[in-house]
Amino acid sequence: MRTWGIQAAIIVCAVGTGGLLPVEAQTSENAPAPRAEMVDRFYRGRAVINEAVQAAGGAQALRSMTALSFVVAGDVSNDVQGYEAARIGNPTRDGSQRVANRFDLAGQRFYQRVEQDFESGYDSAFSTIWRDGTQYAVRYVPRDYAETTNAPSPFSAGGAVMVASRWLPPVILQRALQNFRSAALVGASAIGGAAADVVEFSFDEATRFRIHVTRADHKVRRVEVLAPDPVSADDASVADLSGDQTVGGIVFPARIVASRRGATTLNLALGDVAVNPAYTDADFAPPAGFSAQNESAQVRAGQIAGRVYEVSGLAGGAYQVPFVVMDDFVVAYEAPLGLPATRQVIAEIRRVVGDKPIRYVVVSHFHSDHAGGVGAYVEAGATVLSSAENQSALQAYASSNRPQFQGQEGPRSDVRMQFQAVPAGGYDIIDGAGSRLRVVDFPRNSHVEHMLGLYDPDTGVFMGADHYIKAVAWNPTFETFARWVRRTDGVQTILGVHNRPVSRADFMAEAQRRRPEVGRRRFDWGAATP
Repeated sequence: MRTWGIQAAIIVCAVGTGGLLPVEAQTSENAPAPRAEMVDRFYRGRAVINEAVQAAGGAQALRSMTALSFVVAGDVSNDVQGYEAARIGNPTRDGSQRVANRFDLAGQRFYQRVEQDFESGYDSAFSTIWRDGTQYAVRYVPRDYAETTNAPSPFSAGGAVMVASRWLPPVILQRALQNFRSAALVGASAIGGAAADVVEFSFDEATRFRIHVTRADHKVRRVEVLAPDPVSADDASVADLSGDQTVGGIVFPARIVASRRGATTLNLALGDVAVNPAYTDADFAPPAGFSAQNESAQVRAGQIAGRVYEVSGLAGGAYQVPFVVMDDFVVAYEAPLGLPATRQVIAEIRRVVGDKPIRYVVVSHFHSDHAGGVGAYVEAGATVLSSAENQSALQAYASSNRPQFQGQEGPRSDVRMQFQAVPAGGYDIIDGAGSRLRVVDFPRNSHVEHMLGLYDPDTGVFMGADHYIKAVAWNPTFETFARWVRRTDGVQTILGVHNRPVSRADFMAEAQRRRPEVGRRRFDWGAATP
């Protein structure tokens, strides 16, 4: 599924090691001694931050900001979630997105609603709400939500509040004032031809920011922060900020242009800004009339039918991974998220089958949320089955050293993936007893060039990826899959990476009911947006 994430551009050191982002450092022929230079950089960095604070409205105004709401909206171009694997590094526009945020900084409450309107028709809306230790994950298409108690706070180190506010100089500078001792001048740059000082500081114990402050007006015009990238490992999310708008005496940017690996991925307008709005508990609650659909977030393998199993509970229940126990080997389907999550899957497979080898993993398509953990199967000795155009992207995922995707092992340049291309007509996997699994190719769908599914005719179970997602508006890809199910009599159960199992009858009834959604733009999400 295509999702909006942190955009990245410059390779950097890992977050937890205290590494610095690369920048053109200031030098002189008579450089001071290292200790004196360090002290000088600290004092000069703090002076730059003080100037930026004044330009943003002053320390008193920033410190008195205890609540905030804002919306970012605009175009999305995402190579690792785009239509063609060949476009990685050169993304094209996928569609638009609107993200509404509410921060109660004093009361520790958080709300974020994301509305996605993609050219592929993969339109969706969802919210994340947190208050009093409880998180609500709201979906607006099925009009339901999952509730998780004792959930990690979004205000903690590296949490959702940091991610959502990483392009807002007032919030960044507020945190810089709280972490003043960590600030240091690290170099100089030019933003739109204007000279700028570059200052680095810790946002919290897990995140280090770099801001570019133009010397003429002391405005923060570029922000860099470490961010995950499945292709090139630890990268910096780079955002160029332009324009000014003053709300409640505090200056915010008007436009944000973010990039990953040198390519523009987001072009957003910042609007609907409110400083210190009066919030109530209703502003941090699921919409009225939405039903609770709580699933266990425990990562656990369960039997679906015969030899087909499913590992559920990944990412708080947002992902499921099926596998099939053949006569003399195991076939897994999908490698979602990253190495840690996929290692959990492999541990569950081992719990069920012991040391029976995992011979194949079928990867439906190259999107990182479906393939980012492929390196775990490479470690386990499995051969990767996927469409030919995905090979280079999957090799990059397997060898990336990004912590989110590959743990803390460091570079994995020695990783060599065993890859077998699935032909356009599909492929049969045959075990020692002559039993078959069918890898089914769905070409030229609206989501990607090729999207593979795995079908077990012995049990009538189809294992799919983004062939169907309950929380996404019905679109041409779903309709193509429904036609395949309709003409394949043996299908009895449908599994999905983003769905729990559904029967053939229930799926066909939903297809009939939701078919009118195809081609409808700006889907009616069923609730007002702030």
